[in-house]
This record gives sequence, structure tokens and C-alpha cells, in this order.
Amino acid sequence: MSFIAPQQVITPASSWTVTDYITRSARSSAAAAGVCQVQLPELDQNQLWLITHAVVSCTSSTPTTVRWYAGSVLDLNLLDGSGSGNFDIADWPNGLQLQPTTSLIVQWTGASAGAIGTVTLQARTLRR
Repeated sequence: MSFIAPQQVITPASSWTVTDYITRSARSSAAAAGVCQVQLPELDQNQLWLITHAVVSCTSSTPTTVRWYAGSVLDLNLLDGSGSGNFDIADWPNGLQLQPTTSLIVQWTGASAGAIGTVTLQARTLRR
């Protein structure tokens, strides 16, 4: 009788290690044409984020929506969003993943002229 022992499979995900827990805040420029936007710097090629908590707000006197994008404002890059952009809280227990060499864009639409959008996020930083 023979016994086949399981072998460890090394996957690309296994090379990632949590290196830090971060909080980042950013504020947009004044809204023009109903839109205000924040773009965080692009991640390093050996870094990814697992965003676990975020708070968004907007000073708009009109209701806004907010959308989260990876890299550029395209439907294919949409990560998440809310119909309550003036104030909303999001929790992603497993983390909203932002890939290496990608920037995070948070965009509010429907904003009154001069409104300011603010985002504060908490994330786990992973490195390989």
C-alpha cells in the first residue's frame, strides 16, 4: 500500500506579507461641473493594499454619489461606490484590494460648485 502525502503549493499570493497598518486621508480640489476627485499616489510594484475601512464626506449642498476606481475613471476599473457621497462609511472585512502600480481614485459626482470631497481610509499594506 502506498500513501501520497500532500505537497505544499506555493502560489503568488503566498509571497505577500503584511508589513504595516496605515491610515491615509486626502481632500479634493473644489468641485467644477459637479465633480470633485481625489487621486492617491501609485503603489510601488512590490506593494498592495487591502483597504478595510473608509469614510467619505463632501461639503456639497446637493446630494452626491461617490465611486472608487483603480488607476483610472473607467467602468472596468470601478471598485466600489455609494449613493451617499455627502457622508458614508464602508467596511471591507477581507479588504478592498488595490494592486501594485495602481493608484486609488475617489470621485464624487452631483456636487455643488466649490464643494470639497474628503476620504479617510485604513488599510493593511502587503509587500513581497
